[in-house]
Amino acid sequence: MTPSPPVISGSIEAEGVELESFRRLAHSRFGIVLPDNAESFLNSRLRTLMERTGHRDLETLLRSAEMESNGDLFIDIVEQLSTNHSYFYREPAHFEFLTTVALPELTERLRRERSRDLRIWSAAAAAGEEAYSIAMAMRSFYGAHYKDLDAGVLATDIAKRSLQRGAEGVYRSETFRHIPQAWREAYLQPVDDDSYRVIKEVREDVMFRWLNLVGPMTALRGGFHVIFCRNVMIYFDAPTRERLVQSLNHLLAPGGYLLIGHTDDAEFARKYLDQLRPAIFRKRVKS
Repeated sequence: MTPSPPVISGSIEAEGVELESFRRLAHSRFGIVLPDNAESFLNSRLRTLMERTGHRDLETLLRSAEMESNGDLFIDIVEQLSTNHSYFYREPAHFEFLTTVALPELTERLRRERSRDLRIWSAAAAAGEEAYSIAMAMRSFYGAHYKDLDAGVLATDIAKRSLQRGAEGVYRSETFRHIPQAWREAYLQPVDDDSYRVIKEVREDVMFRWLNLVGPMTALRGGFHVIFCRNVMIYFDAPTRERLVQSLNHLLAPGGYLLIGHTDDAEFARKYLDQLRPAIFRKRVKS
């Protein structure tokens, strides 16, 4: 017999103390700033989560999240609140820049340095749509010479369920609606009438890892030639955005490229890097 879902007591809108507590936790742990008028959004998103976890009210949900040593429940809460919907080849101008400007320049740089190591990071990867798009762009650009490089994409996010989906590489057809037809034919294999899987070779180009962008990044060795950090800074306040841009700038190789979302506040990217195009920046090279 299937158990009935829990009866969730009270209204989240009425639980002002618990809601404020959650706002503080979301900001302190993950840098996320929730607006004061987010009650209806929280109501919908967190009620769905509470039905799944069996918590009867927001207070008990938050208490359980705080008591967990590994923070998985809290991460589940944040994942419910984050808009992690994405799709392949999002903001095509960035991929056109990658293949027409960044990769040609980086190829020449690697040739001069006699290096094969091409490092690209998708910093807020969601379920991997961006990271796989980058890998497809690289494979399309280099063709048969791609095998001559030690290239790949690091894909990080705080949403563990999204990272798991990304590693599986299976997506609904609608997420591929913007990719070039040649990519669709070369890099996807049908699963059923409404889904495709990224081919094994491209899946192996991407390494998925959990990372909190407002936490320590000491595990990253840096030297990235390109960093995509798009549509995530919209969740952060100004001090958090500035610290993040400073960290990203530190992790870029000299002359490396930072691409942010067109909806992201570019104030601190302009402060610490040189702007080349809308939402595209380059690390300054010391003379």
